[in-house]
Amino acid sequence: MRLFIAFPLEQSVTSRLAEIIADFRKLGGPIKWVEPENMHLTARFLGETTESKVEALKQIIDTAASHASTIKSIVTEIGGFPNLHRPRVIWTGLDSNATRLVPIAAEIEKAVQQIGFTPEIKPFKPHLTLGRVRDDARIGDSLAYLLHYKLAPIPVTFDTLALIKSTLTPRGPIYEHLHDARFSR
Repeated sequence: MRLFIAFPLEQSVTSRLAEIIADFRKLGGPIKWVEPENMHLTARFLGETTESKVEALKQIIDTAASHASTIKSIVTEIGGFPNLHRPRVIWTGLDSNATRLVPIAAEIEKAVQQIGFTPEIKPFKPHLTLGRVRDDARIGDSLAYLLHYKLAPIPVTFDTLALIKSTLTPRGPIYEHLHDARFSR
């Protein structure tokens, strides 16, 4: 199974992000946009995982959630990796309150390593992926629009961790929640 651990988003947030993506889609271009129902903030991508590790992963999520308090943040900006002038990934950034998610992700990282997952190379950076650029040489007008896009702040609450199974299909991934754990505080 292809798995990851994520902070799910409220319907109100995914609806607002869907409106932003709809604006960007009008421009066309070589960008594969994330479907609104698939939006989340990834805490840790696990990749191909054996069934035998699922129970341990559920326990890791339960433990991390039991140590966590609800975090209120705000979606504040449009950005890109490695940067917005030559993006491979287009994302929305969060205000400084989102840094409170970092210790939760670090706890998860330590725990998944203890059950045999290799260490994550990239540090956890709270962001919400909107799309992936397939051919940056053809992004043109879309890039100018992205650089000047004025994002109205979107309040977001993080209060849950989820273990999610991702099944890849020709039309895009299908996500299935295998386990959710609410923050205890």
